[in-house]
Amino acid sequence: MEQVWREILKQIKLASENIYASVNPPADALEIQRLEEAVGVELPQAFRDYLSTLNGQKNTEEAARDRNTEIPLLGFNPFLSVTGIIETWNMMNELFAGETKPLDWVEEDKIKPFTWRRHWIPFTEYEGSQYLILDCDPGKNGTYGQVFCWCSGMDFLEVAADSFEAFSIGLLSRLSEGKFEITEFGTIEFEDYYI
Repeated sequence: MEQVWREILKQIKLASENIYASVNPPADALEIQRLEEAVGVELPQAFRDYLSTLNGQKNTEEAARDRNTEIPLLGFNPFLSVTGIIETWNMMNELFAGETKPLDWVEEDKIKPFTWRRHWIPFTEYEGSQYLILDCDPGKNGTYGQVFCWCSGMDFLEVAADSFEAFSIGLLSRLSEGKFEITEFGTIEFEDYYI
């Protein structure tokens, strides 16, 4: 999986030097261990490989964050550093600490029918209202490590990918095949709005 993310980074560099310049160096083993200890789960190897290739993007921690100037890595999604993931995960757990019952209007499928689950790991964040989630607590028909988009009004039916590996390969495929454009805002937008 590290090779896939190295290729993704090559494609991003070809598409936009500005976006490429926003990428953090790789996370080391201690940072990845710190993340696993904070969130209380063993991360899928594909996600560990991703972090071993790039530790999200610069200035995605609350102390340094300026949402007016940040550059999303792909789509409108700034990818969070390990510190940014932990901060966002803590904030979401505090925010929804009282939401402990399943939503009675949602039938469980791939995603558990809750407002928030402790082992949903946000790895991107868009304006505090939309997150890509590494799902380490999937629904009865889901898979450990699937990726879905969490947002207000989500339908709980659709996952972006059944694994982080499939998610990464999907990104690389779209980038390699040129199935994107650079928007007027300087962001990479996929033709099929994958993310």
